[in-house]
Order: sequence, then structure tokens, then C-alpha cells
Amino acid sequence: MTKPEYYVENELGRLRKLIVHSPDGGIGKIIPGTFADNLYDDIVHLKSMQKEYNHYIQLLLYFLDREKIEYIKQYQTSCKPEKKSWCFIPGKKEYFNSDKVLDTQQLLATIIQDETVKLRLISAICSYEESSYAIQQILENISDPAVLAKVFITGILPSDENGSGEDLFIFPPIPNFIFTRDIGIMVKDHILLSRMATVARRRESLLTKFLSLYYFYKSEPHKILEIIEESDFFLYEEEERKHRIISIEGGDVMMIHPKHFVIGCSIRTSSSAVNEIIHTLLSKPELGIEKISVVKIPRNRAQMHIDTIFTQVKRNVWVLYGRFSENILRAEHISKHSYVNKLSHQPRQLEMEQVEILQFYKPSDEPYSKTKDYSVSDKLPGLEALLRQISVEDFDVHPDEVKIIYSGGNVFPHDEREQWTDSCNVVALKEGVVIGYDRNNKTAEAFRAAGFSVKTTTEAFEEFEAGLNPEQVENTLFLLPSAELSRARGGSHCMSMPLLRDVL
Repeated sequence: MTKPEYYVENELGRLRKLIVHSPDGGIGKIIPGTFADNLYDDIVHLKSMQKEYNHYIQLLLYFLDREKIEYIKQYQTSCKPEKKSWCFIPGKKEYFNSDKVLDTQQLLATIIQDETVKLRLISAICSYEESSYAIQQILENISDPAVLAKVFITGILPSDENGSGEDLFIFPPIPNFIFTRDIGIMVKDHILLSRMATVARRRESLLTKFLSLYYFYKSEPHKILEIIEESDFFLYEEEERKHRIISIEGGDVMMIHPKHFVIGCSIRTSSSAVNEIIHTLLSKPELGIEKISVVKIPRNRAQMHIDTIFTQVKRNVWVLYGRFSENILRAEHISKHSYVNKLSHQPRQLEMEQVEILQFYKPSDEPYSKTKDYSVSDKLPGLEALLRQISVEDFDVHPDEVKIIYSGGNVFPHDEREQWTDSCNVVALKEGVVIGYDRNNKTAEAFRAAGFSVKTTTEAFEEFEAGLNPEQVENTLFLLPSAELSRARGGSHCMSMPLLRDVL
């Protein structure tokens, strides 16, 4: 049997192929007045962000496509210093064009070489953005797929394409497209399409749908899982529709084990979406999913997805935001009991008490039925219990060997500061080898204390060039430069959509 080209059944298997998106010109057009609209909290310096992102791409290539490193080095020795970042940006003739580290812009340029797909996508985007027919005609007349793909993403129509002598803004930018984790998630050899919660990101969903239909699953569209509202959705009143809306973002989804699927119910992934995903996955025997864990978290900007709270490092190792740990909450309660809630006229609800774990099992001896409740009667007390359960029950780890590494070393205020800058948001190149941000110093110290080597990407590149084989690297946290990347509110887990991982 031939191996599938796209397949993910865990978070740890050797990473072979993924989707990324290099920071584009749209990010450089955000102003303070549009922070809320664009889901940003600060102005990002685009050139600096691109240089930091280059470290991410280069590290990925060392592990996934080493031949392209040689191509990049040859190019860089022949070009001017100010143009060395060009080779990491699609649309340039110097772009490395890997078939393992795939950029969304390059993929779009590929599918719109087909004139039919090009016209369909232009029509879909112009309809969604309510563009004029004149704009639609201009886009249809753009002959260079690379230019058109860039327009779809940045919203900027170049001066030499519009005849006005200056660049025109025809669509709003989609500056969060660098967080490709959110656009979809592989569920084994199927892809679950996201349905973005915010207007700022919905063009991303449209573009990803076209990539899935005309690139990844052109010959197997049945493997595209698309969750939408029920057919009678529009018959309800506005308030009721708010409760039934479907929104799904990949940061809330983890294909954690071949038989175990984890999904967050959050500010970005709605309860209606979670409900439909549970029924969809459990009704497909070919997926082999037997358990679905739902992690219900507070609707906070700081913890917008479950991958901002925890990610997996090894079968027995996790990184976790300690203020969502039931064990730590219990320890604090025991060490310093407080009567404040009993005495106060306005009792406060602690954030920790809002985390809830629900689990659903597929029946093994009867056909699946949407009318039955397959939830577990005994709820897990919290996140640490879930992580330990996954390690012990799914990966056969001895309970004493499970390790939790805490954001900021679980010391206030470092825990909150570093969770905000994505200390818990790491992606595994292979089991035990993960990527984080260099600004999260206390979390890096916690990794060292847990037995991990901690290296900057610059140190790693020097070692690779000196002869170290990336395949020999074990138990290591690589640190990306992150002064600007972290301002966009997402880490390496957010910036990756794995398409192919090895089976553990």
C-alpha cells in the first residue's frame, strides 16, 4: 500500500511536510485604529518580523528539506546584504520553493495557473469582499499567478496592474495568515477545514478551501471535512443564531493520538461547532477515532486557543500554563485558605474553575447514533489530569514518568507574561525537539531543569554547518528570535499546519 501524501495522527511524529506563510506586506499596513479589527495589539515592524521568521523557515528546512539550505547559501553569497531575505518570500525568482515547507502564497499561485480555478477564486473573493465589477475585471486580466496570489493575501493591487500609477488597496489585509495552524487541521488522511470566528480571518478560510479542493485533495474531495450550520439556521431569530453559529479554528484542535482527538471550546471555537465535530468524527469508522476530549476554557483574549495553554513535547512531557492547573490551584487553596468569597458581597469566579473537561467515547459494539449521549460519567478534574491521562493511557507512560513544564517556571508574574508571549505554544520537529521563542527566559530555564538542551537558532545553525546532523538532535528546545513575531500573538505551533508526520 502506498503511503498517503498527507497524514497526521499525532503531535510528535517526525515532521515531514507542513504549510507556512511568510509575513507579507499586509501586516505593514496595520494602524492603531484597526488593532481590534485585525486582532493585533501592537504595531509590528515588518522587516524585522520577516528576518525573525527567516530563522523559523531555515530551521524547518534543516530538518525537512536540507537540500534547500545549500540553495539558499549559494544565493546569499551572490546577492547584496539587504536582499538576503528575498529567498524566503514567495513570488521572487530566488524563492527556494520547497515541496516540504509549503507557503500558502506559493500554493495559491500554483492552483490559479488553471484558468477555471483562477476565475472561480476571483469571483468568490470579489463576491465576499463586495468588490466592484471593474476590480474583478482587473484581477481577471492579471496574467502572472504569483502577482495575483499576492493580491489575494495582501489586498494590495500593484500600480503596474491598475494603471493609476500607485498601489491601490482593494481588500483588507489578512495579517493573521502567518498562523497557518488555524486554517485547517489534518485528521489522519482527512482535512478538517476551519471556519474562522472573526471577520478579519474569513478570507483565510476561503483561500484554504480552494487549496484543499484544487491542490491537496483535487482527486479525493470526500476527504475534506467541512462543518457548517444546520439547514434551518437562518430561520431562527438573531439571538438564537448566535448560539448556533459554527466557528472552528485549528489552534483549538489536536490530533493527539490515532484513537484520541482533542478539541477546545473557546472564544474562537463555538460549542455548536464542537458538537458537530464530535458527531462527524464519531460517525466515520474509517478515521478510527474512539475518544474525543473537549477542553472548555474561559473566553479570554490571552488564552484564545487551547494551544496557547498547553502543547505536547514528548509522550511523557507537556508544557502548560500553570494557572490552568487544578493541582496548583488546589495547592494554593490548601496553603493559604481564603474566606474572601464567603465574606464578599460580590464573590468572584476564579479562572481555574472555568476550565472543564468532557470526554466522549465511540461505542464499540453498536452502530453510531446521533441521538445518544456517549459522554463519560466521571469528569476529569482539570487539564493536568487530561495530560497525564493521555500520556498514561494513550502512550503507555508510567504515571511517575509524566512531566509538566510550566510557563515561566510557574512563578508570578513570569508565568502570565510568558504565556502571553507563547511560552506554551511549541511545535515538535520530532518527539522531544521543539521550537519556542527566545524571550521566554523562565520557561527556557524550566526546560533545562527538565533535562532539555536549550539553543538559539543561531547556535543551532552554526552546529549544523559544523557537521551536526539534525537527525541526531534529541531533547532540545530551539529558540527563535521573537521581538516582533511575538507581537502578532502566536508561537511556532500557531505558525505551522502539519500535513505529514511519521507514525509513532
